[in-house]
Amino acid sequence: MTTFQKRLEVRRAYTCNTAPTPHSSNHAFSMYPQVFLTFCLLCLSLGMNAQEEINPKDYRIEKKDLNRALTLINTPLKEEVVFPNPAAGAQWFPQAGLGLFMHWGIHSVDGVQPSWNMIQHYRYAGRDPHTVKQYYALALKFNPQNYNPERYLEACKKAGFTYAVLTTRHHDGYALWPSKYGIGTKQYMGGRDLIKEYVDACHKTGMRVGLYYSPRDWHFPGCMDKREFDANTRKDLPPITDSVGNYRQYVNFIAYTMAQLEELLTRYGKIDVLWLDGASWRGINEKNTEKIYAWIRSIQPDIVINDRWSNIVDPDNPAGTSMRIGDFTTPFECGMPTYVPSKWWEAENLWTTGGGWGYDKEGNFRTLSWFFDNYIATRSLGGNFLINVGPDENGNMKPKFYQEIDSLASWMTYGHESVAGSQPTPGMELCNVRLTSRGTDTLYAHVLPNSPAQISLKTDRKPREVTLLRNERAIQGMWRDGFLHFMIPQDERTNLDDVVRISF
Repeated sequence: MTTFQKRLEVRRAYTCNTAPTPHSSNHAFSMYPQVFLTFCLLCLSLGMNAQEEINPKDYRIEKKDLNRALTLINTPLKEEVVFPNPAAGAQWFPQAGLGLFMHWGIHSVDGVQPSWNMIQHYRYAGRDPHTVKQYYALALKFNPQNYNPERYLEACKKAGFTYAVLTTRHHDGYALWPSKYGIGTKQYMGGRDLIKEYVDACHKTGMRVGLYYSPRDWHFPGCMDKREFDANTRKDLPPITDSVGNYRQYVNFIAYTMAQLEELLTRYGKIDVLWLDGASWRGINEKNTEKIYAWIRSIQPDIVINDRWSNIVDPDNPAGTSMRIGDFTTPFECGMPTYVPSKWWEAENLWTTGGGWGYDKEGNFRTLSWFFDNYIATRSLGGNFLINVGPDENGNMKPKFYQEIDSLASWMTYGHESVAGSQPTPGMELCNVRLTSRGTDTLYAHVLPNSPAQISLKTDRKPREVTLLRNERAIQGMWRDGFLHFMIPQDERTNLDDVVRISF
C-alpha cells in the first residue's frame, strides 16, 4: 500500500465515522501512537480542504435529470396553477395554528448561525464567525449519536403543535439525507438518513410533516463567487462574460434542485408542507415558479408550499425580491403580524435568544408572555405561528425547552379552544385586546400581561355569559350602549394569556 493510499484510507474512515479496515499496515497505529496522531491530523486537514473545495463528482448531473429540467423550463403550462392548493388534503393548513421550526445541521456543532455564519464582516453572521474552511470542517464532527426526535415531537403535540418543519438542507448545501448529488450524510455518515428518522417520528406522534429546503446551495459549482463570502466585497462581482456557459450552469442547478426535491418528495410517504427558501442564479431572470409548483404537486398532490421559490427573503431584504407566489405567504419573519396578507399565511420567529436560527448553546428562551403576544397576534388575524428552536448537534432539545413546552401544555388544557381551529377576528376594531372566535356566538378576549385592566368590547348583542377559561369562573361585566366592559380581578391575572370566553 502506497503512502497516498494509506492517507486516503484514514481520511475515508474518519469522514465516514468508522474505524479503518484492519489491513496489516494499519497495525502500525497501535505500535506507533505518534504516527497515528500524525495521520489523524493529516486526515483532518484533508477533510477540511475537501469540503471547502468542490468535488466535481458530487455535482456531475446525469443526462436524464438535465433533460427533465430542460423540459420543465421550455414547456409552457397547460393551465394556470391555483393558489392556495384546492386539494382536499391541503385544507388543514389555515387552521393548523402552531408549528415547530427546526434549523439543524453541521452548524449545530458550534451553535452558530446556519450558513450566514460564513459571511465575514456581516452583521447577520452571528457570534463567532467561521471561515468557509472552518464552517465546512464542522461536518467532520456532526454525527448525531442520541437522536430522538420522537421525544420532543410528542411533547409538542401535547402542547398544541400540529406540524413541524425541519431543515433538510440549508444554503450551505449539506444534506441531512444521502442524496445522489451534492454533499451530506452520504459522504460523512455512510449514508445515514436523518430525514427518515424525523419523518418516522412525525408519523408516530401524529405531527404533520414539514420539510424545509433551500434551493440556494452555496457549495454548488458556480453559485457563489469567493468574494460573496465577505460582506465588504460580496457586491463587487465581475460581469458575466459567458452568457451561454452561465445559462448551462443554471440548467445544471435546476436539474440538481429538482433531483433533490424528487428524493425528498418520494422517499418518505406523504409530505404536508414544503418550505422553500429562495432559488436564484446570477444573470438569469426567469424563475419558473408556477412550473416548479405544478411539478411538485404532480408528486405530492396534497402538499402545501410557501412563497419562497422566487421571493427570496434574507436578512438584508426581509420584504423579499419578487411577488409572493405560493399556497401560503410568509411576510412576518421575526416581526409582529399587523395585517392579513393573503388567504393562507404564516409568521415565523425565534423562540431562543442566541445562535440565530440555529442551536442556542445557552438555551435562553424568550418569555412565555412574548410567545403569547406573537402567537395570539397571528391567530387573531388568521395565520399560523411557526416558532423556531434549533436542536443540538445530536438533534435533541435542551431541558429548558421541555420546561417551556410543559408550561404551554398546561395552558392548552383550557386555552386550546381559543386558538386551535379558531377564526380570525378584527380585534382592534372591536376591542382593546386581541380577539379570536369560534362560530358566530363565541368570542375569546386574550388578556395579556401588558393589556389594560378594563377590557372594552364593541358589540350590538348582550352577552349571555362572560367566563375566565382557566377556572370557568364567571366574570362580572356591564353591557351598555353597544359596549361590554369587564375586568379580571387582579389576583386572577397571570403572566401568560388570560383568556375570557364571551358567549352570546
